[in-house]
Amino acid sequence: MKKALAVIIALGACVLFGSCASQKGAGCLTGAYLSDKPTVASIESFEADYGKRPAVVLTFLDWKRLPDADVIRDVYNSGSVLMITWEPWRAVQKAAIDYEALLRGEEDAYIREFGLTLRAIGKPVLLRFAHEMNGDWYPWSAQKIGADKYKRLFQHIRKVFDAAGVRNVRWVFSINAENVPKENSYSGCYPGDRYVDYIGLDGYNWGTSRSWSQWRSFQDIFFGVYGDVVRRYKKPVIFSEFSSTSTGGDKALWIEDALREMRSMPEVKGLILFNVDKETDWRFPPEAASGQKLKAGLRDSYFLKAWEGILNDQR
Repeated sequence: MKKALAVIIALGACVLFGSCASQKGAGCLTGAYLSDKPTVASIESFEADYGKRPAVVLTFLDWKRLPDADVIRDVYNSGSVLMITWEPWRAVQKAAIDYEALLRGEEDAYIREFGLTLRAIGKPVLLRFAHEMNGDWYPWSAQKIGADKYKRLFQHIRKVFDAAGVRNVRWVFSINAENVPKENSYSGCYPGDRYVDYIGLDGYNWGTSRSWSQWRSFQDIFFGVYGDVVRRYKKPVIFSEFSSTSTGGDKALWIEDALREMRSMPEVKGLILFNVDKETDWRFPPEAASGQKLKAGLRDSYFLKAWEGILNDQR
């Protein structure tokens, strides 16, 4: 009787807190941004460093480019899947494309070619179009073009893909963890349930690396927005970009806490660690204390190395 009661209590904890990896549908896909052109070698290096192969590999593409055939080959031959961040601008010039022309259908041939390139993969692809629209740093910011136009852009892209028979793409509505400025809210930009499969959350601990920043825990960054998007959208969540600087606090403790917090967020089905030295050093060097904590955390079976059986893959 005591044993049965213990089982009932344990199952109840799983339901309440989402913390049991054996629970059906439980677990979080391990993912990473490694470089603009990830290779088999870089994927294997991540696995060697942290003990787990990334199930999802993030890349970025700006307008008029197509997914690189070598990247597709290497990512899928490694047993991973792609998450493509498709940015509607000319990245070198940081210049907007003509969004009105896109809505008039003048870019449909390119959009269709992009979609057919992804369809030819024949396996799932995560696509986050025009991410972080609730920030003020991209030309597709809702503050600059308006929330309604942003929605119509997202919807138009999806409709062209659907008309071309692209069924293996999973659509990610990817927002910044904070509205910048506060009135630039993601809530008015949501394209609608029929256009979105997953909610992506981007957030970083900048520590004291900037004059305007301070050390913030993973919970400080994500707790509020996670609760809000789960209530609003009833969609699975992916941390589509996250990391911490090394400046201003204990980075090893930060990533240890982050992975622990994720295990208590049942709607989180994937993480993408931004593991490069870019605006600041976002890396978790495997020989450093932070890299060792990352490796120890990913050892938990809750963090998965394969796509199958975790995300809702029925279309």
